[in-house]
Amino acid sequence: MKINITTNEILIPKKIFSAAVDKELEFDASLPEYCPDIARIVKVDCTPFAESCEISDGKATVKGRAVYDVLYETDYKSRLRCCSFTQDFSHTVTLPRSNASEISGFCNTKCEKISCKLVGARRLMIKSLISAQYEIEGVSAVKAVAVNDGKDIYFRRKTIGFDGKTIRFEDKSSFTDSIALAQSEKSIGEIISGGVTLQAPQITLSPGRAEIRTNAVMRVLCEEENSEDRCFVSSKTLPITIEYQNDAIEDHKHISVSLCTTESTFIPELDQYGESRVIKAAFSVKTSIKINEPKAYTVADDVFERNYDSVPVKTAVTLPHIHSQIENSFSAEAKLPPATPKTESILDSSARVGGTSVEKGENAVTASGIFTVTLLTSTADGVYSQDFQVPFTQTFQTEIPNNTSEITAETSVLEVIPTLHSDGSITIRIIASTEIIVVSETEESFVSELTKRAARKTDDEDCALIYFFPQENDDLWSIAKHYRVSPESIAEENPDSFNPQGKPTEAGKAVLIKT
Repeated sequence: MKINITTNEILIPKKIFSAAVDKELEFDASLPEYCPDIARIVKVDCTPFAESCEISDGKATVKGRAVYDVLYETDYKSRLRCCSFTQDFSHTVTLPRSNASEISGFCNTKCEKISCKLVGARRLMIKSLISAQYEIEGVSAVKAVAVNDGKDIYFRRKTIGFDGKTIRFEDKSSFTDSIALAQSEKSIGEIISGGVTLQAPQITLSPGRAEIRTNAVMRVLCEEENSEDRCFVSSKTLPITIEYQNDAIEDHKHISVSLCTTESTFIPELDQYGESRVIKAAFSVKTSIKINEPKAYTVADDVFERNYDSVPVKTAVTLPHIHSQIENSFSAEAKLPPATPKTESILDSSARVGGTSVEKGENAVTASGIFTVTLLTSTADGVYSQDFQVPFTQTFQTEIPNNTSEITAETSVLEVIPTLHSDGSITIRIIASTEIIVVSETEESFVSELTKRAARKTDDEDCALIYFFPQENDDLWSIAKHYRVSPESIAEENPDSFNPQGKPTEAGKAVLIKT
């Protein structure tokens, strides 16, 4: 009677689609009734959020919203005001044909360009270019003969390892705090606008739990009390901790975290003396966690049966590994010549970065990109916004294996430090951090099935005693397979004849096969 051969499925991650796709948005906006008319646009920002990425009928569709913040000068005494608009958007890409299953998608969005045209005193035409970074992944099922200890069937085992499919989780946390004005700052007449930026997170892992620490930098543009043309920016850095619990989290897994603020509000409050010198801040943080769990399987590198002639069929597969995941900080500087009208003070500064390109070198990765810096400055003619670009190129030392299949890099801005000089020129120093992930691949093969199984024809069943004289190219497995006996039984009968790798310790020395 034949032994029943069973198979297992090994689920190997398969990247189906990974690319940044541009999406143009156009928004015709009208001011709400409570907003004064526009005399001049000072600055416009766009923050896109991807809220879902759905896979259906061979297509991936991202749905999200874009938040536009327009800072403008009113037609009444040139006072500054800010108005926000929200636009829903969606974008669909056709995926390459694939036999993968369990397909899931993730999309991260950034604003690459934005322009705003004043159509009328209460109407704006906003155009933006959104970059949608798709990451679509599935699994490919590969059959492998199950390695089960049984009578009259023998396996040569080996362990294969790789990083499993990316698991993604999202969570949202809310925070509140109060910003007390410095003694040098005047009381608040009105809050014009505000925002929160998050620094690179620090992650501590324990079984089932991730503790994420970062700093939230709150910056609020205020109008001075009893003043119609003087503004100032009040800021505060708040350390925050986000705790995320999930059974999939372990300290041996590859985990990366990205954070973004989804909404924020700033309201003036009175202090203990009845003066408007406190800002009540509330904001929400969206946490995206990516987990790659190392997988390990014991598979059959070869197999034979004692009573049947059979042919093992092998399957070759490519297995992905996250070879390294490193993060490096660096700085970039640029100097702006004096502008007209001359800058009297810098109210606020920010920077964003688009995609980061990478170039592989000898045990090094060179990351490059462009920072787009926005300065909000005060001049004798009013408040102005100016944008300029600062390119960066940084080389990071890291081991690059020969079987590297992919290198990715993502850069985030940690801090922007502007310095105004007496001649009106400005020096900008940007402190940033780049995370580099090096992915390698290995080729492995293992037995996926047995074919041509027939009853064994043997001529040594009647032999009472069998010896074999191994040569240098023989090993314990090949000898056992030739005589259809257990490798373990040969090793037990000949304790000093084979080394730990199964090679004969002495060529030509007799090995007892059967007693």
